[in-house]
Amino acid sequence: MNYFRSARKQLILFLIFICSGQISNAQESTELTAQQTVKKAQLDSLFDDIYLSYYDQNYVQTIQLGEKALELDYEEKFQPYYIRFASYLGNSLLQVGDTVQSKRIFELALEKAKQINDNREIVGATVDLANVYITTGNLVTAVSKYKAALPLVERNDTVMSFIINNNLGETYLELLEVEQSRPYILKSYELARFLNDPAYESSAELLAGKLDYFDKKYNDAINHFKSSIRLAEKSSYKEVLIEAYNYYSQSEAELGNYQKAYDLKLLLDQLNEEKFEVERVKAVQNARAEFEVNEIKRAMDARLEAERLNGEIKRERDRVSLTSIALALAAILIILLVIGYSQRKKMNKDLLQKNFIYLKEKKKSEGLLAARNALFSRISHELRTPMYGIVGISNLLLDDKSLENKHFENITSLKYSADYLLSLINNVLEMNKLNRSSNTALKIQSFNLKELCFHAVESAKYISLEASNVFKIDLDPEVQQTYLGDSVKLMQVLINLLGNSNKFTQDGIIELQVRMKSSSDGGHTLLFKVTDNGKGIPQKKMASIFDETKFIETNEEYEGTGLGIPISNKILKMQKSELHIESKVNEGTSIYFEIFYKLDQNNHTQQKLDTQNNVNVDLTGKKILIVEDNKINQMVTKKIIESLNGTFDIASSGMESVDMVRNNSYDLILMDINMPPGIDGFEATRLIREFNKDIPIVALTAVEQIEIENRMKSFSMNAYLIKPFKKDEFLNLVHSKIKT
Repeated sequence: MNYFRSARKQLILFLIFICSGQISNAQESTELTAQQTVKKAQLDSLFDDIYLSYYDQNYVQTIQLGEKALELDYEEKFQPYYIRFASYLGNSLLQVGDTVQSKRIFELALEKAKQINDNREIVGATVDLANVYITTGNLVTAVSKYKAALPLVERNDTVMSFIINNNLGETYLELLEVEQSRPYILKSYELARFLNDPAYESSAELLAGKLDYFDKKYNDAINHFKSSIRLAEKSSYKEVLIEAYNYYSQSEAELGNYQKAYDLKLLLDQLNEEKFEVERVKAVQNARAEFEVNEIKRAMDARLEAERLNGEIKRERDRVSLTSIALALAAILIILLVIGYSQRKKMNKDLLQKNFIYLKEKKKSEGLLAARNALFSRISHELRTPMYGIVGISNLLLDDKSLENKHFENITSLKYSADYLLSLINNVLEMNKLNRSSNTALKIQSFNLKELCFHAVESAKYISLEASNVFKIDLDPEVQQTYLGDSVKLMQVLINLLGNSNKFTQDGIIELQVRMKSSSDGGHTLLFKVTDNGKGIPQKKMASIFDETKFIETNEEYEGTGLGIPISNKILKMQKSELHIESKVNEGTSIYFEIFYKLDQNNHTQQKLDTQNNVNVDLTGKKILIVEDNKINQMVTKKIIESLNGTFDIASSGMESVDMVRNNSYDLILMDINMPPGIDGFEATRLIREFNKDIPIVALTAVEQIEIENRMKSFSMNAYLIKPFKKDEFLNLVHSKIKT
């Protein structure tokens, strides 16, 4: 269960309690006629019955009474009763999971409140409606409803003001819009202190702590979480208690207090187990309540149908005969209802059994997912490690000026084949990363669009060398030279699209077009289009082309993994764009997308690129420790360092590297990660940092990128390169980290 929804639901229930005691008082200020006094007494009695059944959690009875209440006639003076009855009825339906009917009831109540122009009732109905949107996951609409209600809150209504500010702050945090949440969280914190009630204060302290947590003020956040826990324990506010312990544990972990974080995690697990048991019981109760509510609705439908039949019978001459028919129909209806009730009872029992099976299978599925992720991480290392040797040795041979021309051509072919194999490996691993990672952060940096397009075309040419295609680049003159955006992801998309065209086109023309569609907000919306005159895609295959689990069937030999287009589309969706494809068999294919990039006002990309490409690294007098267990990879890294005039030592295990750093002086450590048996690169780094905190440590690893990024910060590594890497990347990294 999502905390934001649960905590918010409890606050709204408390709101109904506050308002319920005031409905009678609202009418005392005006004189009533004798008939109105009797009517008011009847409504008060019905209101008390609904109030008691709701807070006894007898939602079935509340729904029955609420529907009965809404069928009454209301003159304008008693319209607030109708709105409050609707609130109880809608919230009861919400409790049993009927969000559709609940939303309909709250919308009707809001319409009534606007008709009588009662701000208090408008606010209550609007907040009820907002909570339905929260329950169904429509957070943006919920925010608009809360903000619409806030200006209408009476100045002295502190409780309502707190609830709306609290819900707005909480919803904005769930949307990860921290700055938007800040004023509402601070306001709710101020109001909670004024109310001086543990329930409100615990929720306000929790939100204040989460705000500090997002601001990375972990010590301040911990103080708020401790206060929230203390207050939540006083008010038995279980949802707030669990959330506070969760963030408290994460804050301690961020500060490096792992033992404390672990102890808090144990308390959190215990609370979650208790919560799971309560929610399991509640789920069963709600399932039964929903069943009973449906039975009530069916019974009402049956009653209405029976009344209709009785009315027809009274209008017929032969009363006795038709009455017999009506009784027979009623008997049949009762029998059907009994049969239906029995079937529903059996279905409810089956539901409980299936719920148990579902939880068991869910746990099994989570275990399989964890095993799959571990397998991909291992595959990443096992595939990239030998590729580092192949690509590295190829580059070393190509740099050898004494290499004969006939061998140079063979080595070049070997390198392109290795690069192509590496691209296939990276596509498989990239798809796995996109499918299981929530980290979709984009790197905003300046890049030269013309050079990027040129390099994308040159890289795509070698995906299928025997295709003999002609490549063209057509840039709109209005397109600027430099933009700000994630150039790496754009390059990946273009290489995939151009590579696909190259694979499925023989002796044809492949063109990359870039057009400026529009200009706004200091940037341009650019249209990228790749066209070819290849064999095209059959129409029946177009529906599944974005599905990575399926392949495009052709009559010719198939090339590649079939992941290029699905990966590209997922990358573009991260940037609020998507691919569009037009294709005709034997005529060709056009694939295009639009994407917005801000202009680079400083226009320093070219200078930056020239600086990076012309880095001249001289390691004369520098000593580097290579930590690597693979002999071939040792040789490749050693040759690169020798070509830069540097000296080196080699450690074949993590423990050996620790001893060598303790007894020698080095300017840089190149640390492998997976080095069985013994300690790995992370543990070796941790031990080195105990006595040497200054030496730069760079991970040269085949470990999957997600894993290395998540773990390297905790072990004080300075940077990383995923093997195999380009020599320019290595030179730039060494230049930035080594002390010259």
